[in-house]
Amino acid sequence: MLISEPGKITEGLYLLGAKHNIIYLIEGEESMLIGGGMSWVAPRLEQQFTQFDIDLQKIKYLVIQHAHFDHCGAVPYLKRKIPGLKVLGTEAARGTLSKEKVISYIEAINRMMVDFYGYSREYDELQLRIYDIGVDEIVGDNTVIDLGQGMDIHFIETPGHSPCAVAVHIPWLKAIFPTDSAPCPVGSLDNLARPSPQFDFALYMASLKKLMGYDIEVCGFDHYAAVVGEDAKKVLQNAYGYCREYEKRIVGLYRETGDLESVTRLIARETIASDKFDFITEELMLPISRAEVHNILKAAGAIDS
Repeated sequence: MLISEPGKITEGLYLLGAKHNIIYLIEGEESMLIGGGMSWVAPRLEQQFTQFDIDLQKIKYLVIQHAHFDHCGAVPYLKRKIPGLKVLGTEAARGTLSKEKVISYIEAINRMMVDFYGYSREYDELQLRIYDIGVDEIVGDNTVIDLGQGMDIHFIETPGHSPCAVAVHIPWLKAIFPTDSAPCPVGSLDNLARPSPQFDFALYMASLKKLMGYDIEVCGFDHYAAVVGEDAKKVLQNAYGYCREYEKRIVGLYRETGDLESVTRLIARETIASDKFDFITEELMLPISRAEVHNILKAAGAIDS
């Protein structure tokens, strides 16, 4: 079953934000936000904090699962909203987010989406401009944070989509949060988003295989939905097979054409049509698809570098 509407998923777990840009709230004696979203979700979070009677004073941590523009844009707003909030991320995420050019790019794309959704007034009122996104504490493999009431938060480094990606596992909830280290379901379990190995396809597949080994009943994706029940484990298994089929298709297209750029443009246009992300234009998608196609071909030995 897919859950895409904001609200309580199970005791101690809320889905917040919006379908295209999800942030999760974990509640123990202390609370944690998983995911840093985009700045355009801030007005919705303002409503949801009140609607679901969320105790902001309990929220001590926020996890940036990777440092892409659609996963950390709401962090500055949340740090202002929740004094003392500690931002967690990998060492690689801290390095990426320390670069001025990266922050400028994240701000530009987030501002574009604020305007797209009609939140220009809230941009000023909620002070959504992004000047910096600092990682306060490093997490990685074997890091565990105890929120109390059985909520032990385990971190799993899952590079491949990006070098800084980290998944979150919560044994008490039988829940895993893979971020973009696995293709998410777009509207149904039978329709998965395109695989996104923007950093390294071999590592992407190894990370996905690692996530498949956990006994879970909740798989909380950053986009579109959380998958619950028996489907939670199944969606990761299906994603692995889908990625292998996608690899075969990319390699086949390249061998037919011998033209990396034409394959890239085809895949970019198909991805925009199938994945239905409002914030992805062809201009934004082309460099992403170029990296993904290149990494798949390199892993398959179809190109040298």
